[in-house]
Amino acid sequence: MSFWNPLTCITGCLVVYSIGEILSKKTKGAISSLLFACVLFLAGFWSGILPDDITTQSGLVTVMSNFGTAFMITNIGTLINLEDMIREWKTVVIALVSIGAIALICFTVGSLIFGREYALIAAPPVAGSTVAGIIVIGAAEAANRPELAAFAVLVLSVQKFFGIPISTFCIRKDLGIKRQQGYFKKQVETTKALRLPSMRIFKETPKNLRTNTIYICKVALVACLADFVGKATLIPGSSPENYILNPNISYLVFGLIFARIGFLEKDIFAKSGSSGIITFGLLLMLPGSLAQVSPSSLLSMIVPVFGILLLCSIGITALCGLIGKMLGYSPFASAAIGVTCMLAYPATQIITTEAVDSFEWEGEDRQRAMDYMLPKMIIGGFVTVTIASVAFASIISPMIFS
Repeated sequence: MSFWNPLTCITGCLVVYSIGEILSKKTKGAISSLLFACVLFLAGFWSGILPDDITTQSGLVTVMSNFGTAFMITNIGTLINLEDMIREWKTVVIALVSIGAIALICFTVGSLIFGREYALIAAPPVAGSTVAGIIVIGAAEAANRPELAAFAVLVLSVQKFFGIPISTFCIRKDLGIKRQQGYFKKQVETTKALRLPSMRIFKETPKNLRTNTIYICKVALVACLADFVGKATLIPGSSPENYILNPNISYLVFGLIFARIGFLEKDIFAKSGSSGIITFGLLLMLPGSLAQVSPSSLLSMIVPVFGILLLCSIGITALCGLIGKMLGYSPFASAAIGVTCMLAYPATQIITTEAVDSFEWEGEDRQRAMDYMLPKMIIGGFVTVTIASVAFASIISPMIFS
């Protein structure tokens, strides 16, 4: 009887990711848990300890590819706070500029130096989230290009090595300049809370109906509607399939709309107790392509991975610094907001807090410094990682192999 079955496979994957998280915490998040997990998976595949199909044998990857990703993106839509986006509109603009900088670099210099496929498959992972990575990884696997899927996983794994030092340096520099100028000594006026007109048309869910099954059912209904609408916009004759409204963007938009009208609760997956298994399912979709990577092909990827990340880092800091200055932000604050695409919550909060605490403050100056910088980093990361990267991946993935 074979040792590896769906139960042992998912247990093995859980062990690998758990070790990755433990090691990442030992480095205080400086090294991503995903990077540690990728190294462990590679070691397991190359040594023969782990079967090549451990992720697919677990069964959870099939679930995620069939409907899990749609559920997760719909849930992300419920998290979007339009009031925060409007209040910090300059931060939102700078965050979106960072995505534009990535596109500009990858379509031009990146493609010229490292090849079009490497540059384009890297762009969405550099722009942010695991979900964006999964979208382009799916496109690579559909095109029977597992080496490019593995390349995207590596980009996701190491991008924090660029984002963390850049953001830390820029935040400290900006805070240092403003501290010298006495910016935080001044009484900061509190901004009046922005309230948009209510769009709620559904009453709050009665307490006796707030069950896990009903919560998940509501997400499924919205995801189905979004899927129907997105797929109805299929561009005839497109190969690979392309849409006027990509289904992934449709999930995001419908999640936002149905949360605003009151049908979906904010972060409904957390309320249903489903976010943990769905998040793990997303992570499980990443390492399967590593089984097709040999040591020699991995070595050949290192230069383009670090090269593209370096080029994108330069492009983001330069373009965001320029646009931010035009909007009245300092170049350093703007660059820090721009590279939030290479981070994710809670890294944005941890880095900001550590940078603020590296100074000696008097009285309420520390809190004023936090109130100044933290909303910019949190909202910047939310716009890039949660929203823009998903839309960006949905737009760019059909172009990679067209």
